[in-house]
Amino acid sequence: MSHVRSRFVVAALGALALAGCAVPGQDAPAGAASVYEGTTVTNSQVDAAFSAWSDDTDGALSMSRDEVLTMELLHDDLMAACIERGTPIHTSDATRLAQAWFEGLGLTSTPSDEFVRTFESQFALTVLALDEGDDTLTKIINSAKDNAVVSPRSGEIDVDAFLASVEAARTTATQEELGQQSYLPFQHVSAFSDANASWIDRG
Repeated sequence: MSHVRSRFVVAALGALALAGCAVPGQDAPAGAASVYEGTTVTNSQVDAAFSAWSDDTDGALSMSRDEVLTMELLHDDLMAACIERGTPIHTSDATRLAQAWFEGLGLTSTPSDEFVRTFESQFALTVLALDEGDDTLTKIINSAKDNAVVSPRSGEIDVDAFLASVEAARTTATQEELGQQSYLPFQHVSAFSDANASWIDRG
């Protein structure tokens, strides 16, 4: 395990301790951004999470809609993978860590449920990327690619683009020696390409 991996898993997780099924190939139902493993992520959910990142932090933090949908779409698989490896991420712990992030930015606001859910995915993604390499994440993204139904305006799931954005985040975390804050660059991991820019960037 590298130095940054060791610092992140020990320090960050230590801080946490303290502190209807669609058929692949068919279009997503009206109002749905994605349908995967019986879970529908609605466009309204994506909009709410997209807004939460900016609204909860007075504009200090932001996510694009494709980044939000990535975190929503892969949430359950990322969380399950962390449980399997013995490092479960609980919502109460993720909330405390998000609150600490806010305080580090000089904010007095409280992270909303929408923010915390996407942050859970971000943190789980970080744990898996730093400590598991690409094997687990490759399985997760390939499963989503093969089985998820995604609205055309959300773009297409792109395995290579996802893994490249994971690698970029991992490189940043390592080079900048972010330690227990290694999750910061993973905020901008995306599984999508060819998204409709006029929709993704609106708002």
